[in-house]
Amino acid sequence: MLELKHIKKYYHVGDSTTKALDDVSVAFRQREFVAILGPSGSGKTTMLNGIGGLDVYDSGDLIIKGKSTKDFKASDWDAYRNNSVGFIFQSYNIIGHLSILNNVEMGMTLSGVGNAEKKAKAIKALERVGLGPHMNKRPNQLSGGQMQRVAIARAIANDPEILLCDEPTGALDTETSVQIMDLIKELSAERLVIMVTHNPELAAQYANRIINFADGKIQHDSNPYQEETGSDHFALKVDCKFNPNFWTNLSA
Repeated sequence: MLELKHIKKYYHVGDSTTKALDDVSVAFRQREFVAILGPSGSGKTTMLNGIGGLDVYDSGDLIIKGKSTKDFKASDWDAYRNNSVGFIFQSYNIIGHLSILNNVEMGMTLSGVGNAEKKAKAIKALERVGLGPHMNKRPNQLSGGQMQRVAIARAIANDPEILLCDEPTGALDTETSVQIMDLIKELSAERLVIMVTHNPELAAQYANRIINFADGKIQHDSNPYQEETGSDHFALKVDCKFNPNFWTNLSA
C-alpha cells in the first residue's frame, strides 16, 4: 500500500508562502487508475512529484509498504524511483540522437540491470506498446503519439508497481489521445496508475477513482481506500547497489 499522511509542502518567495500541499492524507490500492483533477496551481503535480520521490515533503509522511520514508537517504529515494516507479510526462523527454530502443534502455541505466537484460526488457516493452517494428528508428521519424508510446515503454520496461502520468495526452490530438489512454487504462489492471489532468471528461471516461484537488488540498475523493489488514500491499522492488539495507528496512 502507498499512503500519504498529513503531507505538507510549502514554497516561500520573499514574504509570500504558497501551500502547494496543505496537510494531504490519502491511501492508494495496489491496482487502480486514479485521476487527480484540478486547475493549474492547485498542487496536483506537486503531489505527483512527492509520490514519485522527485520532490521531498516538508512534513508528514509518505508510507511505502507500511514503512515510513521520513528517514530515507538520497540512495533510498534513488532505489525507489529507479525500481518501483515509472514516469510519463506530457513532453515525452526522449533523447533525439538515440534510437527508441536505446531510449528505453537508458531508462534502466540506474536500476542495476545488466546490458543483456536491459535490451530484452526494452524490446518487450516496445512490443507491448505496439512499437516493435519501429524500435531502431530515431525519434524524429515518429509521430507525437508514437513518441508518447516510447515514453510509456520506458516507464514500464522495469515493471514498476506505480505508474505516474502528468498530463500524458496534453500534446496529442483527440484520436491519438484515445489510443494512449486506452493503453494506460490497460496497464492499470497490473499496477497502480496515478494521472494528473485538467480534463474532467478524460478522468470520468478512464479512471475508476477521481480525486479533486484545489488550493493544496483534496476536495473530494470518489472512491477512497480503506486499508484491509493483510491485503493489497506493495512488494516494492529495490536495487541494493544504492543502499544494502533498503530492502531490510522495508521488510523488517
